[in-house]
Amino acid sequence: MNKVAFIDMEGVLVPEIWKFLASQLNIFELNITTREVEDYKQLMLYRIDILNKNQITLLRIQDVISQLNPIEGAAEFLQMLRLKGFDIQIVSDCFHELLEGFLQKLEVPIETVYCHRLQVDGAGYVNKVLYSRQHGKHEIVEKHPFSLENSIALGDAFNDFTMLKAVSKGYLFSPSKEVLDKSLPIFNVVNNYQEVINSIDTIDIFRQSHRYKLRNF
Repeated sequence: MNKVAFIDMEGVLVPEIWKFLASQLNIFELNITTREVEDYKQLMLYRIDILNKNQITLLRIQDVISQLNPIEGAAEFLQMLRLKGFDIQIVSDCFHELLEGFLQKLEVPIETVYCHRLQVDGAGYVNKVLYSRQHGKHEIVEKHPFSLENSIALGDAFNDFTMLKAVSKGYLFSPSKEVLDKSLPIFNVVNNYQEVINSIDTIDIFRQSHRYKLRNF
């Protein structure tokens, strides 16, 4: 049976890109993320306005991001999930234009990545977001052709909640206090990759034991 791991990018596999941009560009307003603001589309309108006011082009953003690496252990975590039979699907509210370098480092095929795109004007400034979905990350989960019976999802922010609810086991990865305060008790809170692996192993042991008991009933 196919197992799928639907995984967020920022805050889970790579550092928060916008916080890194805020630090490197010395633009404090870019520190705000979906950990603090639930309405992602409003957040992106705000970000685009800040970038343009500070005359930051997409090429400049990409140049800054090229200095950033995935979170330590992220690549190994994905490989461990694959060895356990999981098909990896990246479901991010980030953008293809910002993630390409990370995908290479994490050895993630582009066809398994579901995120948005940025549109730029003639001068290279971001002027619009081209959204790949309208209602939430759960849209990707619900359209997936594989069985979701043994599937998991891993995210860290408000915009991950619908995805975490759509699978068998949803994991909140090192959430902020704001996110934790509004999270549902059905989410399993973890603080590192090993805790996710340990939880999966526990579930697998339980299922194997249950199947054994049914066969010998």
